[in-house]
Amino acid sequence: MVKEEKKYTVIKLSDTVRTYPTFAKSAKGWVNYDKDNLLPQRVIELNNESAINKAVIENKVTYICGAGVKDSEYYGQPNLFEDWDVLIEKLARDYVTFGGYCLQVILNENGKSVSLYHTDFSKIRVGQMNEYGAYLSFFLSNDWKKTTGKHAPVEIKAYGREEMQKGTPYLFYYKDYAPSLDFYPVPHYYSALNYIEADGLLGKFYRNSIHNGFVPSTIITMPSNPGEEEKERFQKDIELSYAGTNGANSIVVLWGESQEVKPVVTSYTASNNADLYNNVDQIIFQKIISAHRLTSPTLAGLSGSGNLAGNANEIINSFMLYNQTVIHQLRRKILDTLSIFTINNGYKKIEIDDLRISPPLSPQGGNPRSDKKVMSNE
Repeated sequence: MVKEEKKYTVIKLSDTVRTYPTFAKSAKGWVNYDKDNLLPQRVIELNNESAINKAVIENKVTYICGAGVKDSEYYGQPNLFEDWDVLIEKLARDYVTFGGYCLQVILNENGKSVSLYHTDFSKIRVGQMNEYGAYLSFFLSNDWKKTTGKHAPVEIKAYGREEMQKGTPYLFYYKDYAPSLDFYPVPHYYSALNYIEADGLLGKFYRNSIHNGFVPSTIITMPSNPGEEEKERFQKDIELSYAGTNGANSIVVLWGESQEVKPVVTSYTASNNADLYNNVDQIIFQKIISAHRLTSPTLAGLSGSGNLAGNANEIINSFMLYNQTVIHQLRRKILDTLSIFTINNGYKKIEIDDLRISPPLSPQGGNPRSDKKVMSNE
């Protein structure tokens, strides 16, 4: 039986499903952070395009930092330019974004105390390791797309692997443990990375739909049935011009058999697909907040079932649960790291005050207070 040749071509707009990252030693001495060595940079780009994920990250950082370090205690200064609150916020942002954070540790002139400087986690790559898997050195670069000549990365020794020398920076590198991830972490929300990307693409789609007159789908009927090479060439031209988020179109090309059939372009109105887009938007929303273990979308400044007017108790309970099960764990790991150095410098373990939670408002207006904030930094 002769297989019938297809009389149509469908341009698929779906993206390739992202696989788990791979880490491999490069010829230049460092371990690549995924195949192209640019996973952190890709994460930054995706987060900047996803309003949902960016909102969740920003609020997680706020919750980790709480009301700031305890005013009743003095822990010294981390360095000449920053206080502990500024340093902790930078570490928290890296930790929530990438799953790890870095500090440059420098021995002070007294030969006893050290200064701590935040180092952008996205700019660090693992270098040498010993036979036991302990880090010996790292590489620092401001642009990992350029790694030759004057842009060559700088190698930094790992903290704790030799006696510290004055003025020499050593890198303290922290990442969460995860099976099979020996060199680098992945974001805690990595399982939702495809949905974060889709959130950004959906935003571009809406923008371009406005520019394109809200015509999201098109069928092109052609008068002839040319060879496969000509079909492929035509398909690529159409795809580059109209398909994807930039064109905000899904294109189907129907190839005819008769020259008497003229090319026909049929467009669907946006109203036919409104429900589909709304459903996709809701799925993206739910997947992202689930990956962050968010107990209520309201905690990320996103609309949800809770609201200040009628569900203050729900918001407070959600915050307390999220604070105990997620935020305290993230905060503890950062503070345990910093306390190593505050104790070494002759001070106590560093502590942070939690955000204060105001009493819930009475639905009948029984609370006379004019301050209607549920959570406060005060």
